[in-house]
Amino acid sequence: MMLLIAKIIAAVVAVVGLAWIAERTGPKLAGVLSGYPLGTAIVLFFYGIEHGAGYAADAALYGLLGLAATTGYCLVYTLTARGCEPQSWRPMWVAVLALVALALLAQSLPALGAAGALVATAVALLSIRATRDVAEPEFVAVKPGPMMVWGRALLAAAIVICITALAHWLPQSLAGVMAAFPVTLFPLMLLLQLAYGNRPVMVLAKHYPFGVGSLIVYGLSVSVSYPALGVGWGTLVSFAAATAYLWLYLKWQRRR
Repeated sequence: MMLLIAKIIAAVVAVVGLAWIAERTGPKLAGVLSGYPLGTAIVLFFYGIEHGAGYAADAALYGLLGLAATTGYCLVYTLTARGCEPQSWRPMWVAVLALVALALLAQSLPALGAAGALVATAVALLSIRATRDVAEPEFVAVKPGPMMVWGRALLAAAIVICITALAHWLPQSLAGVMAAFPVTLFPLMLLLQLAYGNRPVMVLAKHYPFGVGSLIVYGLSVSVSYPALGVGWGTLVSFAAATAYLWLYLKWQRRR
């Protein structure tokens, strides 16, 4: 019971925090920060608690392939939304179908280990290149109501609970890929779609690949630090590494 409550609290805090950032910065920076390992970190942490540090470390490596699937999901959404009416839900349905297909493909691949980071990086770079000419709408100040924010937070908590519960029955490869499911990003995209249509969601999805490096660093760090340091310290070290990457990236962006 305590584990269940901890999962709910962790997911709610992550989602509400991201909503607070999106409200003040707009979907562009929120898209980059969606690459910060909030949902993935929660899932891998509870994998470690429930199945052991070694299981979580191996799942993190499969999660790198899952990141490629999530990036593909954002790419499909961005490209599909470009040709749709602002209120159309078609980009969301097409992107979700693409996410499912890519996730199943990722879990069927042989174990790539740390080389999965190269696949995730290549897909992120491909997405950035493929969407660089996609025009962005003007800045949208996102101001979701409390009921929508907390409803989205509870949806994220439900996703975390489902993923960690399914890990007891699924092959480790698929459990690892599911660790990269966009736990915080997906509910945020739903919220923006409901409130503002697909234009700000397209901006969010377009800029997600820029933050994927943080998730890649986190996954690689977990694969090394969990067996060596344990789940608790490994999580702290991995967060420090992911934060350092994101800080350096944002600093580089400002200089540009």
